[in-house]
Amino acid sequence: MLKDFQVRVVANACITRVNDGEGTIDQVVSSYPMQEDDKEKVLAYAYVLRPDLKPADQN
Repeated sequence: MLKDFQVRVVANACITRVNDGEGTIDQVVSSYPMQEDDKEKVLAYAYVLRPDLKPADQN
């Protein structure tokens, strides 16, 4: 289980990779080996920072 600061670091790293064209936020987050609940936390924080990354069907 990731600590809060780790969730923030991973979310920011994922956003950077998305900005660099490495895939969608879901693809990038899924490339990291972590538990499913941690992936959800990372995605949730990434969506707070960058709401435009949230898929249209989740709005």
